[in-house]
Amino acid sequence: MPSRQFIYDILVKEFGEKQAVQIIDDSPLIGYLYQKTKSIGKSSKARPSFANLYALYVLIEDYINKGYLDESMDYSSYDGAMFSALFQRQRELPFGEKLQNHALNNRCNDEFRKFFNQITDETPIIRNLRTLKYWINEKLLFFEYEGNKLNLAKSVIEIIDKYIYLKKESFNSFIDDCVDLRSNFEKRKDSVIKFVKSQLNPSTDARTFEIVSFVIVKYFYEGKFILFGEDKNSLKRFPIKLFKTGRTNANDGGIDFVMKPFGRFFQVTEVIDFKKYFLDIDKLNKFPISFVVKTNHKPKEVMEIIFEKAVHEYKDKDIVKKYIDCFEEIITLPTLFEYLDEIIRKNKLAVMLEELIIQAKVEFFISD
Repeated sequence: MPSRQFIYDILVKEFGEKQAVQIIDDSPLIGYLYQKTKSIGKSSKARPSFANLYALYVLIEDYINKGYLDESMDYSSYDGAMFSALFQRQRELPFGEKLQNHALNNRCNDEFRKFFNQITDETPIIRNLRTLKYWINEKLLFFEYEGNKLNLAKSVIEIIDKYIYLKKESFNSFIDDCVDLRSNFEKRKDSVIKFVKSQLNPSTDARTFEIVSFVIVKYFYEGKFILFGEDKNSLKRFPIKLFKTGRTNANDGGIDFVMKPFGRFFQVTEVIDFKKYFLDIDKLNKFPISFVVKTNHKPKEVMEIIFEKAVHEYKDKDIVKKYIDCFEEIITLPTLFEYLDEIIRKNKLAVMLEELIIQAKVEFFISD
């Protein structure tokens, strides 16, 4: 179901067809929800966006619970919701357990400005840094239609609830498919290969791609060793192991995978935007990173694109070289297909599928 369709259906139920069309077209708040829920019904190059949506959700929920849907109540006199209570409520919502505080503090407002700064000067979240109190911007909740003031608060909550439901349905379906393929694995080996390969394309959901790419890279290196020692007489074999460092929606701004004993960092991304890569490198004080990129381009082609755009932006080639030198490796979809072929040849497909189920359940909060 496309994002616009389920948003429209909810608004029709609440306000009627004509009003629903007008609200979708002209309400910045509903327009923002549309932007943040576009992954429903088609491929997404973005993360699920729970953080910013939940920042709105908990504030509007507080608005409703405090009785401000009643027109006789004056929200401007409300002393505000405490940050600690809002933050705790965010983490109680599905997929919200590991969320950070960035959305409530600035990210939601910053992104809203990016989309709608030509339309309105308003932002959704109002906060008092001294008292740590927060409010939803009531001006964005109201929509004028033929002289009537419509309050969108209940509809916003319902839209986000529906988005969560559809996302959970999609994730559960992925896990169910994995579990189903695990049964009678030997007889269904070809189906397992087809299923895993189907996840390696540019239209795959971002969270699913991160999980699948992690498992493939992990089992490509499984069983490989590196020799370390102070000299050639003290060399010891150390297994190469890959670890996932967090969940995809944690908004920790960090690294997605870490490889021992090398200390290699991996970052998963969906775009070929050199500024995004350079920002990741800056976060680690120009420590080398391996990027896993959801693209059909070969690694060499991605590197050429990044270099050409960076040189065009930065005239100083020494600056560009410092960043380019931090690209330890680029892994793209063709690379992952090669890794998967080796995993199949080495008869590791069954254990890889088992790992995929474990990682998916952890990612989607079905287990720890």
